[in-house]
Amino acid sequence: MNDLSININHKQIFPASITSLKKAQSIFDSIRSFDDLKREFLLGEGLSKNTYRNYLQAVKCFYEFTGGMHPLQVKPADIERFYDHVSQRVDRDTATLHIRGLKKFYAGIKRAVPGYQGPFDTMSEKLKRKLGATKKRSKTKKTLTPDEVRVLLAWLREDDSVKGLEHYAIVFMLVTSGLRGEELCSLRWGDLEYFEWRWTACFIGKGDRPAEQELYLPAVEACKAYFKKAFDQEPRSEDALFWTVPAYPNDQPRPMTHPTLWYRIHTLGLKAKKEGVIKRDIVISPHLFRRTYATCLYRAGMGIKAIQAKTRHANIGTLVKHYIYEVEDATPYLKKLIS
Repeated sequence: MNDLSININHKQIFPASITSLKKAQSIFDSIRSFDDLKREFLLGEGLSKNTYRNYLQAVKCFYEFTGGMHPLQVKPADIERFYDHVSQRVDRDTATLHIRGLKKFYAGIKRAVPGYQGPFDTMSEKLKRKLGATKKRSKTKKTLTPDEVRVLLAWLREDDSVKGLEHYAIVFMLVTSGLRGEELCSLRWGDLEYFEWRWTACFIGKGDRPAEQELYLPAVEACKAYFKKAFDQEPRSEDALFWTVPAYPNDQPRPMTHPTLWYRIHTLGLKAKKEGVIKRDIVISPHLFRRTYATCLYRAGMGIKAIQAKTRHANIGTLVKHYIYEVEDATPYLKKLIS
């Protein structure tokens, strides 16, 4: 990275700022790789693994775009040029995600260097609106209805092969627990506790925080039925709940990873739509089942505060805005009014 030059007049007028800049300079001088960079300025923000990976990639793309410009020399105009460059290659949402990554990166610098003002602090409101623009669409994403959940589970239950039992158990567990995909993949049987007719999973959740999640008894039994058929034994405490299917004769099954889980669910969704099991145009993913879990609990009458606790959302506004899908026809109400 290029050295940071400081004008002598600035040194005299803004001594506190210069001290902060020098501290920042010393931090950057210690950086030898992107491993150092991400440790200094992105770790400790409580990001999920996927978000962290996306933000880190955004920072890397930006500094390749600027030819390795020193982070403290970056101006709002540099970020705008980067945004325009990225927008020509990807959609607006992805370009905005790159900007969020840069914003987090500079927030990390501010955390390390109190008093520092970065390009996002001096940016005009007009430019902020431009960089934050996303597609015009509803913020609340669709969910499956209870009927669609029942039909999907019944369809999955028809396949009694090892892989079929695993798919049924995965979907059953996701839609009745609200677990994130990465959380489900991280679970071992030793993480599950049974007490007073109730199963609970204890694990490290989003932001590396300890978490607990109530599990539905029939879903746990479905997981156990899959495991017994796959391995012909009772699960041990160190065993993962779900495993890959060996691709070659000498291969050994491995604990399922999140990318594999996502691919499996996505492929199942395409097949379900092709066979008419799911008739709507809706993207089937592990997170769809988490939104479905929250919405179904809400429609069944559970209080919003209780749902917040079950989904482990810190912000109830985020829960209502992005997870509770509540759309009704006006006709039944109008009929009551008119009659």
